[in-house]
Amino acid sequence: MSSDKNDRQIRRILSIDGGGIKGTLPAAFLAGLEEDLGEPIGQYFDLIAGTSTGGIIALGLGLGRTAKELLELYETRGPVIFDQEETAQAPPGRARRFMRKLRAGRRHIMQPKHDASILERELKAVLKNDVIGQSSTRLIVPAWDADQRSPYIYKTAHHPRLQTDYRKTALDAALATVAAPTYFRRHRTVDDIGLTDGGT
Repeated sequence: MSSDKNDRQIRRILSIDGGGIKGTLPAAFLAGLEEDLGEPIGQYFDLIAGTSTGGIIALGLGLGRTAKELLELYETRGPVIFDQEETAQAPPGRARRFMRKLRAGRRHIMQPKHDASILERELKAVLKNDVIGQSSTRLIVPAWDADQRSPYIYKTAHHPRLQTDYRKTALDAALATVAAPTYFRRHRTVDDIGLTDGGT
């Protein structure tokens, strides 16, 4: 006679936090597990949720990208996206570093710290024109609708009530969930909705 505990279906849910370039950490951890499995790790979960940079990883995994591919995005293109390339190439020197920080701080007061068009270009190279409905795993990727003052949640059509987002592009969802105020400008979707980072 089986117990109720044994009769319950186990659901495997992966939840990935935000943190900008720190997305390297969960991507590296998942890539390590994936190497042992020998297959894309996204297919091992029933649902993947992620916000901000975690949303990028969630979308990529759901759409069949390997964790290794996503890790390479952070390692090779992260410095470009987050304006670190110039800093890494510049010769050392206390005065030079101070002046660079001062200029960056002044620019940050007037406009977002990072260029969303660079982010869009780099994400498009990975996510292409794939739509959320192509995901082989259920997805939940939150953003924030500042005009309506309410959450806007991108999701796969894994329930009869959830039929609004499956035709939307993964790129649109990724740009919306990472648009943290002061870091990236508010993302204007193809439906003309202004969205920001889902973790704000």
